[in-house]
Amino acid sequence: MLARKCLGCLLTFPLLFECVITELITLSIISSAVAAGGWYKWDTLKDYTICKYMECCNDDHVPFDINKLKLSLSQRMFGQPLVNELVNILHAHKEALNNDSKGNEKALVISLHGWPGVGKNYASTMIAEALYKKGMKSKYVKLFMGKKDFDCSNLDEKKAKLVATLNELVKRCPKALIIFDEIHDMCPTVLDTIKPMLDHHHAVDGVDYRNSIFIFISNIGGPQIAKRLLELYEEGVKRNDVDFHDFEPIIRRTAYFQGGFEKSATIANHLIDHYVPFLPLEQQHVEMCALAEFHSRSIYPSKEMISEALSVITYGPDEDRPIFANNGCKRLTRQIPYIIAKNKVNTEL
Repeated sequence: MLARKCLGCLLTFPLLFECVITELITLSIISSAVAAGGWYKWDTLKDYTICKYMECCNDDHVPFDINKLKLSLSQRMFGQPLVNELVNILHAHKEALNNDSKGNEKALVISLHGWPGVGKNYASTMIAEALYKKGMKSKYVKLFMGKKDFDCSNLDEKKAKLVATLNELVKRCPKALIIFDEIHDMCPTVLDTIKPMLDHHHAVDGVDYRNSIFIFISNIGGPQIAKRLLELYEEGVKRNDVDFHDFEPIIRRTAYFQGGFEKSATIANHLIDHYVPFLPLEQQHVEMCALAEFHSRSIYPSKEMISEALSVITYGPDEDRPIFANNGCKRLTRQIPYIIAKNKVNTEL
């Protein structure tokens, strides 16, 4: 076994030496545990052996780094004051994970709503990156896509597969993250299949979901959020002073009659803990997005490059009120690489 393991190391002396020493330590720990009659717990053994080579559901691989999330949102999310509350929401969830006397009573369920391009998927990726060492690539993070995974064909089969997949995932790691994207395109009744997993149950099919996190993402409520924000502006409320209660009732009412949320028990039974509105972006926020996109590619753009990037952005809600970017920052992800490539070619010529 030792020989087979070390053959996997690169055949340079320092790495080979490290491999041999690591294996000797591993064998020593296991031997000591056996000699001590199980004095070491299996989880402790895993941390020093298996979990050094593969992802495990422990603090090293699932660090729940709330400070990292806070920093990411502050540096990479623009024009979304309410989204910062995700830090407090997830901090409270983490605190309960570590408190045996006041543990989580149900799975944490967060629903993200708003127009395309305002940062919903971006925020869910930041959450995964903060909570899991491997981010979205973690085997404890599962992403479902509305229409792709849950159109209305063969629905019973898809529901049965969904339940089996989630049970297996949360068995492996009770702190799993499950993301349902594009719920506006999902067949109604799918979410009712997972209702027991979101409710106040000790276990479902023998699996405890209370420490898991579910994130729903949809465009549902986007126009209503924009309309309500305009009303608040007219009332003299500043963007950074809006609150959840300004939008949650509108989102709930709208969602209950649309897409995968249509007449769903997740809404009717109040199983969604937080409805997070993503506000429509204004020109200043889109400019921030553009700058961040350029800088992520180590490019410091000229005013002309910024102007060209923003030329593809249209504003609404109508021609008389060109206040909000209709597609947020979405079109910039393709426009900016094109501008960089074009300027590079022109410079070389």
